[in-house]
Amino acid sequence: MLLGHRLKQRFGLARLLGVNDRGQEDFSTPTVHACRFEGSTKRLVATDGTDATSEAVLFTKVEVRPGDGLWLPGATPGDLNTRRRPLRVTPCPNIRGETDHYEVYV
Repeated sequence: MLLGHRLKQRFGLARLLGVNDRGQEDFSTPTVHACRFEGSTKRLVATDGTDATSEAVLFTKVEVRPGDGLWLPGATPGDLNTRRRPLRVTPCPNIRGETDHYEVYV
């Protein structure tokens, strides 16, 4: 990542492991990763096709999937009251066509 040195903030990530027969979601233990956090309001189409408004974007080298749980910088990972879901995840390629980083809209 060309701007990897700018990933000075941290966010929490819990992978969605599955959903049981009652519809309850099961997540992995939250882990902390480097990111660059930018607060900006943007109207976009979410992964499920609905219109949504994002409040911020995270730039990170870690793959984030649509069902994962996120904790923005400053929030305590594992606190269900502050958990967020990604509205859209965009992989960004480098000049060789390989995935360089991800833009995660929340």
